[in-house]
Amino acid sequence: MNEGSLPVSALRLNMLRAYYALMAAGSLAVFWPHLVSHSPEWGIESGAQYALLGALAPLSMAGLRYPLKMMPLILYEFLWKALWFVFVAAPLYVEGQMTDGVLSNIFACGIAIVLTPIVMPWRYFWHTYIVARAEPWGIRQIEQGVAASEANG
Repeated sequence: MNEGSLPVSALRLNMLRAYYALMAAGSLAVFWPHLVSHSPEWGIESGAQYALLGALAPLSMAGLRYPLKMMPLILYEFLWKALWFVFVAAPLYVEGQMTDGVLSNIFACGIAIVLTPIVMPWRYFWHTYIVARAEPWGIRQIEQGVAASEANG
């Protein structure tokens, strides 16, 4: 199934855009101040964390223009937060070691955990990213695909 062959409503597209705007605003507000005024005490882990999460801002802004093409970014946002819940927050809770910082992260991550299943056009995602034919791996397959599309077009 080709991209665009499965309709997505204008409401759903605008919900995706609002979600991308929320992601961009959150990333800009939380991570970019740390990136531009970094601490010399940062280790590789802290620097990488801020850079990776700071990169969500410009990518999320691309989602405002291309909400369907950027959907894997929303899935990435959902997955890293879900993994954080399972492997960081839950063990801290079980061990009784919750802090104010962890609690505020639970709230921030919880927003994505709740909103993603509501906002994502799952049927479109499934058909476009899971069921659709994969892009070719070899040069011969790519050349055959180009020749076929030129013959049809």
